[in-house]
Amino acid sequence: MKKIFSIALLLIATTSFSQHFKTYDWKENPTLHELSEEENAESSIAILKKNIVEFKQSVITNDINVYETTHNIIRVNDDIGIAKHNQVYISMRNVKKIKSIKARTISKEGKITNLDENNIKQIENVEEYGDFQIFAIEGAENGSEIEVLYTVEKEFSPFGSETLQFDYPIKRSEMVFITNNLTGNIKTYNTDQTFDRTYLEEKLVEELVLNDIPATVEEDYATSEANKVYVAYQCFGNPDLTQESLWNSTIGNIANGYFPKSIEKSAISEVENVILKDQKNDISIYTKAALLENYIKSNFTVVENRNEQLNDIEYILKNKTASEYSIVKAYAQFLEAMEIEYQIVITANRFEHKLDPEFYSPSALREFMIYLPEIKQYISPTRIDYRLSEAPSNILGNNGIFINKDVEYYFAKITQYDPNYSNIKRVMDISFSDDFDKVIIDENQEYSGHWGIQNRAVMTFFTGQDKEDFKDQLTGSGIEDKNILNFEVGNTTMNQTEYNLPYIVKSVTESSALLEEAGDSYIFQLGKVIGVQSELYQEKERVHPIEMQYPNQYNYTITVDIPKGYTLEGLESLEINKRMEVDGKLLCKWLSEYEIKQNKLVITIEESYYINEFPKEHYESFRQVINAASDFNKAAILFSVE
Repeated sequence: MKKIFSIALLLIATTSFSQHFKTYDWKENPTLHELSEEENAESSIAILKKNIVEFKQSVITNDINVYETTHNIIRVNDDIGIAKHNQVYISMRNVKKIKSIKARTISKEGKITNLDENNIKQIENVEEYGDFQIFAIEGAENGSEIEVLYTVEKEFSPFGSETLQFDYPIKRSEMVFITNNLTGNIKTYNTDQTFDRTYLEEKLVEELVLNDIPATVEEDYATSEANKVYVAYQCFGNPDLTQESLWNSTIGNIANGYFPKSIEKSAISEVENVILKDQKNDISIYTKAALLENYIKSNFTVVENRNEQLNDIEYILKNKTASEYSIVKAYAQFLEAMEIEYQIVITANRFEHKLDPEFYSPSALREFMIYLPEIKQYISPTRIDYRLSEAPSNILGNNGIFINKDVEYYFAKITQYDPNYSNIKRVMDISFSDDFDKVIIDENQEYSGHWGIQNRAVMTFFTGQDKEDFKDQLTGSGIEDKNILNFEVGNTTMNQTEYNLPYIVKSVTESSALLEEAGDSYIFQLGKVIGVQSELYQEKERVHPIEMQYPNQYNYTITVDIPKGYTLEGLESLEINKRMEVDGKLLCKWLSEYEIKQNKLVITIEESYYINEFPKEHYESFRQVINAASDFNKAAILFSVE
């Protein structure tokens, strides 16, 4: 009887683990696929990229197993394509075991070279991405096809994602999502196509088929990585979980650590005896918060360490050491002691991932900030370059979750409160040596907002040649034969307590390369004094929406001495007027004008980008505004003898 019962259990277990990957296979006798002339011109093209993700729950233990199958067929048409695909990396992150690996190469003549499994090696911690199984593809040559098929069993996680777009074109992409009656959800991003419900081997599955996915396009002023086609999925044993309950659970866990029920005595003591020592009682919330941030970033160390002690607030405050997540606990203690209202904000780097409030995905919860609603400013706990400010540029424009001390939360786009926050003001006085051999530029610059934050950090933390290269940028990049006669900077300390104090740069430079003799006249490459400017070329239709780092403005006043006995020609090149308006609203502009006052040429420039996201449909207008700066950089005027 016991024997029969054991056999029955074995049969149940065997039946319950009849996974799709066990029957899925490649063609026994492969042949090369027909490609068009255009497809054969690509260095490489994926004929098929297929992903199968299957969740299966044991009927005996209720454990959930996850199996991921990858099947790729890649045509390589030249040495670049071969180099891109002749090594296969299989990530071992969260992998319990590799169930199977197969690979082969089909040559133009039809010769098949199979993978020698003895050549599979495991390498550890590849560029901080963890361990990988790696093997080289043998027999790859121009015009051949590389086929790889493998399945891994992974540790259970109810959440995952798959990227479906890469830096080479894909003729056909397939994804199959199998939950085997477990509760599951799956969602596509950056494509209009969605998953269809269908049956596969009598199983109800979700299937997505995409044809002709173009290669990822890298464009200026775009979040190309975040714009790739990808899918996110969820699968759990609890059928009652909803998107709202997932968010509620996460927010509840966060609130426990970041909104303390009691304040440590050491935090109160440090506020009274160190942070606010000798300060007046009526100082502003901004000043209090700035002093706090300066104190933490000058005295606490953030480490990449999973030591459990780093979650203990007493240990953190005593040793002034925390992880990138637990450092927020230290801020919370001090903010509570100072009676400053705050909210926790969770989001992601918008250049990597766009947070979707309608679909819970832990991969989008990567960045923590602290928002002070009374002054509408942010603390970025792990950013050593930032102090109390607007949201960092890599966060600005993404969605975020805002959580208050009552564990109430809302989703909102992270926007810039001060429209004039980032600005560069330049005042240049330009004169010439007596023999008209050199141009002398006396310049005063003020960098506010993100510009000031960047310059402060670079000039503080850079050393050696890197610092000299940046100094070159601050004094007119791209000017040949430049000699810096004087260079001074002001408001340099990282620990600021005044709102948006500009970073000051004063310099005097000279260069003979900006002047060219033309008989008795001289050509002055005036436009080069503003430094090298970016230029947008447009050979193909714009792919990505337009995203700048942040709204910003430039205001220049350039005053040029006109030596006695000379007149000016070519001034029309200094007048440029480009604008981008959408629905009657001015979104960005370049306006450069000039006038002659007595013996001086006075040029004024205003370049403004009032928002950081622009509609793709108006790319040409945006391009013209961006290129106006490059056009001005090429401007030259002629000094002619009267």
